[in-house]
Amino acid sequence: MSMRLLIVDDEPLILNGLVKVVRKVAPEGTEIREALNAYEGLKVMQQYLPDVTITDINMPEMNGFEMMEEAKAQELCNRFIVLTGYDEFEYVRTALRAGVVDYILKPIDQAEIGILLERIKQELPAALDADYTSHANRILTYMQIHFRKDLSLDHLSEMMDLHPNYICSLFKKETGDTFVNYLNAMRIREAKNLLENEHDASVSAIGKMVGYDNKHYFTKVFKRYTGTTPGAYRKSVLEGERNC
Repeated sequence: MSMRLLIVDDEPLILNGLVKVVRKVAPEGTEIREALNAYEGLKVMQQYLPDVTITDINMPEMNGFEMMEEAKAQELCNRFIVLTGYDEFEYVRTALRAGVVDYILKPIDQAEIGILLERIKQELPAALDADYTSHANRILTYMQIHFRKDLSLDHLSEMMDLHPNYICSLFKKETGDTFVNYLNAMRIREAKNLLENEHDASVSAIGKMVGYDNKHYFTKVFKRYTGTTPGAYRKSVLEGERNC
């Protein structure tokens, strides 16, 4: 299992140097992304969902601690390594009590950071796999039951108590697909089943049965996923049955 790592520092020279050091000493297979400020770091997290983020504390507009709080609130990352000097250590001590922060004193020692990253990687697999699997199972089970209703990402986020960005990234990681594509595919599979077996139900009624209140939108989505319209699909099925 590879470890996803994000490095955030607002000084380009320090960031580049840190990236080089980490590439040199990180466990084999570690993926590294970088960001030049806290806002950019959060944006990267939304798509990348890093296993661990290395961050400076003193950054303009939003500091490292504020970024960590926001990342945890959105469930984008829950383990951080703080770069700190001796004069900042009292601030770090507060963050350490949260149980999600390690720290590295400046100037950076290559061996120290290598050991720390190796330890973190050893701790990650079981916890992350269990976390991702648990959330994925809850989401997919809920969708299986409720896909016929008006099911949006915001509704799912509220029901699961998870941030929409986290759900999107988790969905892509666990299913290889987007939330919208996965939901539409579920609905169209059920629509095909109903078109084949519920001969007395109109196309519009079947669309509503699988979550599409608008007939024209249902037809558009159905054609996108099957290459034909619902009416034409039903006609082909009925003709096939007569020819048997």
